[in-house]
Amino acid sequence: MRTALKKAADTIKQTVGHVDWVINCVGLLHTETAQPEKALRQIETEFFLQNMQINALASLLIAKHIKPLLAKANRSVNHPAVFATVSARVGSITDNKLGGWYSYRMSKAALNMGMKNLSIEWGRSLKNVCVVVMQPGTVNTQLSAPFQGNVAEGHLFSPAYSAECLLEVLSGMTATQSGSFVDWAGESIPW
Repeated sequence: MRTALKKAADTIKQTVGHVDWVINCVGLLHTETAQPEKALRQIETEFFLQNMQINALASLLIAKHIKPLLAKANRSVNHPAVFATVSARVGSITDNKLGGWYSYRMSKAALNMGMKNLSIEWGRSLKNVCVVVMQPGTVNTQLSAPFQGNVAEGHLFSPAYSAECLLEVLSGMTATQSGSFVDWAGESIPW
């Protein structure tokens, strides 16, 4: 994974030299053979580690390799470079009222902590960059397909609608909002 991310960053550098925005939507909820765990007895090491690697570690590696490209962005406090990472409301420790989905919830909570740490570090070393964690709503994709039966009417978004909402929120973000966890409507989510 690390080699592929470095190669992608090198290709971007050779092609355009910098990036102003990165929207990272790496994520895993289930596979063909594994579903989110409803109970502790269902925890399997391989699936847990796969969730951590894809949902938490991958985002940190993307940030590591993309930082030099963001450093060259034209940015200011009111028009920062953006490093946005799509997470999940179920990664909020405060908002967890149902339990279950151990691997997914824990990996998204780890992702959120990683992005909070990144916002602090880059606040010192990479001025005028907004690191933000975003929840896109429940989007009609393969990731949510097995669980859409529980989604309330009007709360299942098309990918285009969710992307439009996220872009609108991001376009209004300032560097002082770095370290935020917000939803598709721009509402703050508790960590």
